[in-house]
This record gives sequence, C-alpha cells and structure tokens, in this order.
Amino acid sequence: MKKIYKIILVVIVILLILLGGILCYHFFFSNKSKEQPPITNITTVTNEIEGYQYTLDDRDGELFQKLFQELKEVLEKEKIDEELYIELISKLFIIDLFTLDNKTSKYDIGGLEFLKEEAKESFRAKVLDSIYKTVEDNSYNNRQQNLPIVKNIEVEKKEKSSYKIGNEQNAAYEISLKWEYEENLGYDTKAKIIVVKEENKWSIISYQPIK
Repeated sequence: MKKIYKIILVVIVILLILLGGILCYHFFFSNKSKEQPPITNITTVTNEIEGYQYTLDDRDGELFQKLFQELKEVLEKEKIDEELYIELISKLFIIDLFTLDNKTSKYDIGGLEFLKEEAKESFRAKVLDSIYKTVEDNSYNNRQQNLPIVKNIEVEKKEKSSYKIGNEQNAAYEISLKWEYEENLGYDTKAKIIVVKEENKWSIISYQPIK
C-alpha cells in the first residue's frame, strides 16, 4: 500500500510541475503575442528653416507646403521683409492648428512651433481641452472620423501694436485672419492673433477667436 501511495504522490508532483510550467509559459510568453503591432502612421520631417526651428512634414498639405516655401525664401534673404514674415507665420499657425485631419491623436497639436516658448504649455492645455478634445487616435491609419482641413486663408487686417510681458513692453503686431475649410464642421473661421518679437524671430503669443 505504501508503494502505491508513493507512486500516486510522485504522479501528483509531476502533474503539479507540468501545470506550473504551462501557467508560466502562458504568463511570460502568451502575453507577448497580444502586444500591439508597431505604429504605422509615422511623420517624417522633409524640410526645415535653419535658425528658426520651423519644419515641414510629409503629412502637411499643399497649402501649408506652399506657404512654408515662401517663408523659407523670405528668411533666407539678406534683408528680411518683417511684415511678410509675420503674415506667413500667422497663416501657417492657423493652418497647422486647425487642419486636424493629418494629426495622429489629440496630443498631436499643430502650430506650437510658431508660438512664443513661454506660451506653449498653457496653449497646449487649452486646445487639448477644446479644439483637440474629440480627435480620435490614428496611429494605425484606421481612423474613420471626419476632421477639418483648412483650404484657404487670408489676412484681413494687420497693425503695429505693443504687448506687455512682465514689466516690459514688447514690439508687436495684431493680425486678423479668416479662413475656410474643405468642409465646415463648426470650427473657428476668424481670429485675431498677437505676434511679438523675440531675438531674431517673431512668435505668436495670443490667439483670440472672432465670432
């Protein structure tokens, strides 16, 4: 009888070892097979303006590409046309901000490279909770959501101004713009932005929609 009990005990131990091995396999290896496939929607920089940190991506539309090339030509000249420079970054900012169709997720916020450094974080938080709030993820190019694309834009008004930062008054311009979309989905179509001078570049510090 004792011999039978020993055999049964050995069989039970072997079964427990096998069961433990199966569980370990599923825990450490089967989870790997359930991992997400690599992201396919990847953006590549195709052009940039040295010294200004402005970039062109392969996903940018025809209108953005055209204005970016104009900006590059303006900034590469020995004498820069300041007012044209200001108009172009204002337009590019709006196009990139409101063309949501080419963004990979709600965190992929456009226009930030045209903002003054100190304004970026607060602006990001504001649009993340408004304009970009409902943008669905498109990491795998499978989004079905209908999102806006800016098709044209123009400057309605431009005037010199000043803008107080801390205790210092800075040279500034107030730019009023209006734009249209390929399909009107209820997003802003008019705004006033304020552009200020910082070192060798102009940067946007304020965005105010016009109803």
